Amino acid sequence: MTDLTLATLLSSRICHDLISPVSAVNNGLEILADEQDAEMRTMAMNLIRTSAATASAKLQFMRICFGVAGSMAENIPLDDARELAVGLTKDTSVSLDWRAGDVMLDKEAVKLLLNFIMIGFEALPRGGTLRVGARKEGATSLMISAEGPKARMQEKSAEILRDGAELASIDAKQSSLYLTNAIAKSLNATIHVIVEDERIELGATL
Repeated sequence: MTDLTLATLLSSRICHDLISPVSAVNNGLEILADEQDAEMRTMAMNLIRTSAATASAKLQFMRICFGVAGSMAENIPLDDARELAVGLTKDTSVSLDWRAGDVMLDKEAVKLLLNFIMIGFEALPRGGTLRVGARKEGATSLMISAEGPKARMQEKSAEILRDGAELASIDAKQSSLYLTNAIAKSLNATIHVIVEDERIELGATL
């Protein structure tokens, strides 16, 4: 039942993240159907394009971030992860500072890094800078930092990342934190969490 519970929570989480952009596409289509004013129709088309792009970027990101992705190669170039991160942050108030080297990583390590990126992105409700680093010199080191106005992470979230949790004690929003901890454990890694004023940092050495 544990796998089913986690799948249910992650499904709810994905649906929650997609409701807003998909609803915006629908709103834009309704405006196009009823509106004759050229300026309003142009605004509606821009809304549809932007919202559809946002929904697509989130789906592509979460497909790798949360999914099994069994068709993926065992090792993945970090350029692929960078493209996903660029799509996630495009047209948002979050600036991506990519400092990861040009290396190939095990797909589970890439999933861990993508989950770090998702967590950092969501920790910046008013925008800011999301820095991403990865290095492979014997051991593999992964790191993200999120810095900006009102950057935040609740202590409960930090605890789930560091120590895990009982599935019965978490909600859909926290399911990605649970998954991130589980991925780190599967790689025999411990997640380090630093929460400072308007800045958070996540890291792991594999």
